[in-house]
Amino acid sequence: MSNPKVTAPGWPDPTDWVNRLYQEMMARQANYDAEDNPLLQRNKAGGMLGLVVRSLIELPPFADSSVHLPLKDLLIFLNDLDIGRSHLWSRTGNVFGTNITPTAKNELKAYIRAIHHVQIANGFKKKESYERIAKTLADTGRTGHQGEPIPWRRVAEWCRDAESPRDQLIREKVEGWWAETQTLAAQAKPHSGRKPITEKQLAGEFGDSCLSVPHLRDRSVSDVS
Repeated sequence: MSNPKVTAPGWPDPTDWVNRLYQEMMARQANYDAEDNPLLQRNKAGGMLGLVVRSLIELPPFADSSVHLPLKDLLIFLNDLDIGRSHLWSRTGNVFGTNITPTAKNELKAYIRAIHHVQIANGFKKKESYERIAKTLADTGRTGHQGEPIPWRRVAEWCRDAESPRDQLIREKVEGWWAETQTLAAQAKPHSGRKPITEKQLAGEFGDSCLSVPHLRDRSVSDVS
């Protein structure tokens, strides 16, 4: 009698994984097939692709690598079309190549503004926050157009930029991460010989942690050391 298959640690049960994805896609396909408006049909197709990406990152090889990111680039492209934003992929001819630099940069700015807001609310002075964020951007390999470090004055300009509707969504997400981080910090046992961490210190480490992730939208809260 053969031994039953054992799912490797960290992996979802394969039958459950496939069935969940199939059932969700089947439900969405019904809505897709019933939609007469081609723009809304495109939106629903994007939602189905989102389901595939979400399911892929449940699997350790995809969660621990960037191999799924071209699919996320496609989702960004579809989202830009839905909200009326110009995107290089929407050009009729691919003369100069394609990239998502403007979209990615604008999204990074929104996350920076949200992190700055958390830091200011927890004891940082404005310049102090700008400098901390600029240093973290340099430490994580984010640079300007010519590969130069991003100066704190440019971070200050980004933080003073007018906010877009997306800013509110990103701020809510970041504030949710911050609340979870505070809860984890409160529950953590103090290290021997280490003074209790202040809210200001925690906010600084929180910003560093957020920006240490290459793709901020994929961040999950981890234990605070």
